[in-house]
Amino acid sequence: MKDFKIGSRTYQLLEDVYDINDKRFNHFKMYLLKSLEGIDRPLYSETLQKGIEFFNNHKYIQGLSMFQNYGQAIEHDGYNEDALSKCFALICLEDGEDQLNTDENFLNRKLDDMWSNGLTRGVVEECVRNFTIASPTSFGGYSLKLAEMTQNLGQEFWSALEGLQNGQVNPKVSQD
Repeated sequence: MKDFKIGSRTYQLLEDVYDINDKRFNHFKMYLLKSLEGIDRPLYSETLQKGIEFFNNHKYIQGLSMFQNYGQAIEHDGYNEDALSKCFALICLEDGEDQLNTDENFLNRKLDDMWSNGLTRGVVEECVRNFTIASPTSFGGYSLKLAEMTQNLGQEFWSALEGLQNGQVNPKVSQD
């Protein structure tokens, strides 16, 4: 662990899997996968199970409604909270924080405080990336996928992406 400042507050940043409690690590992995896939697996599994139960009980409208509600939730910001930010909240500890506390409301409150103190997206991405790279056995597949994806993209891609981000280039859409 190392001291880490966000604005005027000091936190303890976990650097690898040897610093993190196993329960917290499992939540970290879940959010990390969600950040890659964009899907909350436990919520999807629960929705699928309830929907099937409705259909098996010949309650077709309720079953269809379950899937429609899930589809709408995916499209709205309320569902798609940023999973990578949650990963960061799990590896950046407040003074005296209990690592067994992985409650989502707690993490949301913690992130609100960090954002108000100046937490940037770059810090989130860098710290989560460093944590995964420092733990190759636990995140080898994730790290390799990320490295392969970024290495296979040429300089032309990165230049165009930077231009898009700065509003200097209009996106080109392939009509294949």
